[in-house]
Amino acid sequence: MAWLRMMGVDSVEYHRRTVLGRGDDFEGRAVAYYGSRGETPLQWGGQVAARLGLVGAVDDASYEAVFGKGGARDPHLGTRLVETKRPGVELVVAAHKSVAMLGLLGKADDMHALLDTETDATVGYLEEWFARQGGRRGKAQRRAPTGGLIWARTRHAVSRSGDPNPHDHVLVANLTEMLDDRGGWKGLDTGGLRDLVHAATMVGRMAAAAKAVELGYAIKADHGPSGKLDHWAIDGIPTAVTDLFSKRSTEIDEAMEAEGFTSYRARGIAARATRDAKTDDSPESLLLRWYDELDSIGWPARKIKQRLRVVQDEHRRLLRSLGEAERAEIVRGLIGPSGPLAERKAFTQPDVVRLAAPMLYGCATDELDRVVSGVIGHPEAIPLVGQPGARGRAWAAASALATEAAIAAVTERLAGRGGKAAVELGRVRAAIAAKEATLGRALTEGQRRAAEAITTSGRGLDLVVGIAGSGKTTSLEVVRTAFEAEGYRVLGTAISGQAARALHDEAGVESRTIASIVWRMEHGKLRLEERTILLIDEAGMTDDPAMLKLLAAANVAGAKAVVIGDHRQLGSVGPGGGLEALVNRHDSAVHVLDENVRQRDIGERRALEALRAGKVADAVAWYQRNNRLEVVPTRQDAVEAAVDAWHAEVRAGSESVLLAWRRVDVAALNQTARKRRVKDGSVTGSELEAPGGKRYAAGDSVVTLAPSGDNRFVTTST
Repeated sequence: MAWLRMMGVDSVEYHRRTVLGRGDDFEGRAVAYYGSRGETPLQWGGQVAARLGLVGAVDDASYEAVFGKGGARDPHLGTRLVETKRPGVELVVAAHKSVAMLGLLGKADDMHALLDTETDATVGYLEEWFARQGGRRGKAQRRAPTGGLIWARTRHAVSRSGDPNPHDHVLVANLTEMLDDRGGWKGLDTGGLRDLVHAATMVGRMAAAAKAVELGYAIKADHGPSGKLDHWAIDGIPTAVTDLFSKRSTEIDEAMEAEGFTSYRARGIAARATRDAKTDDSPESLLLRWYDELDSIGWPARKIKQRLRVVQDEHRRLLRSLGEAERAEIVRGLIGPSGPLAERKAFTQPDVVRLAAPMLYGCATDELDRVVSGVIGHPEAIPLVGQPGARGRAWAAASALATEAAIAAVTERLAGRGGKAAVELGRVRAAIAAKEATLGRALTEGQRRAAEAITTSGRGLDLVVGIAGSGKTTSLEVVRTAFEAEGYRVLGTAISGQAARALHDEAGVESRTIASIVWRMEHGKLRLEERTILLIDEAGMTDDPAMLKLLAAANVAGAKAVVIGDHRQLGSVGPGGGLEALVNRHDSAVHVLDENVRQRDIGERRALEALRAGKVADAVAWYQRNNRLEVVPTRQDAVEAAVDAWHAEVRAGSESVLLAWRRVDVAALNQTARKRRVKDGSVTGSELEAPGGKRYAAGDSVVTLAPSGDNRFVTTST
């Protein structure tokens, strides 16, 4: 994906020095690899540039006017156009490594033509969107047309590791002209730019793919190591060659791995942190070095040329135009019930572009417009009104809306069905008393009310909304005890194996994961009956299709469904929101557990309430005031400090746990903690090497990452 980051004063000065001041040039000489172009100076581009009379090469005065501190000024009058702390956004568009290799094979003009096409299409897509609806007005952020964008663009052909790497830097100024009835100048919707860059990247890649075919090249899909690259490559360029000249990418990957980060934003930070001055090699020595490196891996340039020619002759194809049937099949694949757009609650036109473009590499560029229009205009694409957070119009797949409607319909039937699955109040209170005797304390009022209401309502549907630490499992154990005493079968399910295991271990409920229970019902291995009570835990994390299958099965069988969760906690991976909708529709069936019995400290409880309400700053402020946060200079310092505190508590006899958000941090904490336990003698003896290379010894605690086939262990069992 094209690389994007906000510019600060430092980046303005960097580009002033290295590009405007030609600090990265090779002493005015052009390497043969570049063809006739050399390292290009900054050039103005965009409709707003033309509006301001900025054409051709960027000079120091105009650069300062547009990107200077405080916001852009009119380059001729000097008047301030906008006031902003951020001068603009830097976009970097890089050619695929196979395209970069063309410059070493005597085809530099083709290399430049392909990158020209990719960058033109990428920024062209962004400008077209901004011209159409990129302006914002008022608190409601009403969309308005604008005059487009203004940017300064330059090309570099060598990476900072000295590899062939043609790429364009496009500095997009934080400025646009409003073309609504009020007019004037405003800063960019930079959030919109970030949201669009993925789709713009795909548009650029598709345009470059079409250009490659026009130039006579055969292309192939390149999904990358992750399988999600969604790129294309020149067919016939060996992978060993492209890997050889990916040193800069490897440097950035290694820097990210060392710090434990994987995100797109982290990649940009790592790129800047490892950005040394460009190689001091002369142009001639660079070329010689590249050819020597190719020789060293057994792929001299002449051999690559030969292979490229053979593969191209065999696989070269003409630019394709889709037939109606083929285009319709692609559209159905995107918007149909099993398509990627049906896996989300809503989508926008850029979402369609991002998904469709990689399917159309090698086709004429207008095919993308046809496919996108086909999706947007398809009967399965339902326009939405007032979609929160959407920039522009949004749609939903009909299958996703149908699932929502089906959930609404089946829950209406369940909630309206009375006279079923009820227990005498006296038996329920006996179960409550037995549980209180076991606990040595009384249940909270919320726990008591929920248990009594669920077991005596006689409804086909009851809903339990419980905050974290409110004792939902305790209430469910009472529910299970009361229903089983009357001869009902109580069956539990949850999206995760750990939650299903907790239902079994802590509430005594026969439980399976949702995937398991749905599979068993669909294959005739499990039947719900009229005297079945189905407890659906972690409902906020359950996607709509799974929720529908469970509720529909309960409705058909005449069983009772109890849906438990908290819609303000972690949501579903797929299209979800079913729990919140049920709570809003069936308030009479909702039982709330809002008293936290897990945290003894009242301040802790209030901090968690603030987190649940979305008041993150309030919660963090409390943690900071009460010495719950420790800020250290580096990630490694944080790992060491966390393990030190954990180890001290464990040695003192307390139960303590180390938690982290990302797997790489979990691994670092585990490795550091294990070294500490080996050192203090808690882990001893010879080690056993398990499949995958991990080593264990006596005293290690092992947490499962997947369920066992015999159901003895579920995910995160210890």
